Amino acid sequence: MSKHTLWVEKYRPNLLEGYLGNEEFISNLQEWISKNDFPNLLLHGTPGTGKTTAAKLIIKNIKCDHLYLNCSDENGIDTIRDKVKQFASGATFQPLKVVILDEADFLTINAQAALRNVIESFSLTTRFIFTCNYAERIIDPLQSRLTLFSLTTPDIKSIAKHLKNILEQEQVEFDTADLVSVVKKTYPDIRRALNVLQSSINKGKLTLKTNIVDNNYTNLIISELKSNKPTSFNTIRQIVADAGLNDFTGVYKELHDAYSSPEATIIIEEYLFHSTTIPDKEICFCGCIAKLLNL
Repeated sequence: MSKHTLWVEKYRPNLLEGYLGNEEFISNLQEWISKNDFPNLLLHGTPGTGKTTAAKLIIKNIKCDHLYLNCSDENGIDTIRDKVKQFASGATFQPLKVVILDEADFLTINAQAALRNVIESFSLTTRFIFTCNYAERIIDPLQSRLTLFSLTTPDIKSIAKHLKNILEQEQVEFDTADLVSVVKKTYPDIRRALNVLQSSINKGKLTLKTNIVDNNYTNLIISELKSNKPTSFNTIRQIVADAGLNDFTGVYKELHDAYSSPEATIIIEEYLFHSTTIPDKEICFCGCIAKLLNL
């Protein structure tokens, strides 16, 4: 059996002891494991806070058959009818069946509506775990059938210690200053931090690219926005290109902090929302910049 080479999977914890943060949730999880049962769950929070990891911890530590679906790929009512309902109604030799609906905020309204009846009809033998970034995208009648947990990121020191241990296990040479730069740049997204670290290893040494270490691009973008010169839009596009950005979540937050007007907040919220579903994040971000420049 081949082993994981991607760090985000290789170092995904299989035991409760390896899970960072969210002590209240873990306390509940320990009790569920001892009973081999748990309520239907909705785990929500920002990207990289361990929602999928928590769901997988459950199925690895209780006796169950499970069905995993990524709802960004399979989000329609046909998926509920053909896969979820068929799995829930099928026979099993395990005491429980578990359906994980990862990224459930991509489920269509019709699919969510259909799940209400499925959850109730098979409540004796089947449990459901929904994970999502935005709980408000899950319809209220469905939320009322679930126990909600808002998962949060561990403190930055805990993450830095965790990443340091991984680098040492991988026998990677590194400067503490570089590790601190990665943690500050990617916090609170642990998954992103791992990806940045692994992609920055060259001949057994952590070698960061300039755009990973340098966070000044955000200040440059904000400064250019506020100057609102005729060339500002093209200048900001160049700053984005030079920084090699592919995740703009942190920049949206910085923009929100930099602007105090209600109009700017509405624009930033709109484009941050769209960025979760639009494949080209850069085009979406540049649309936001264009709107802000027209304020």
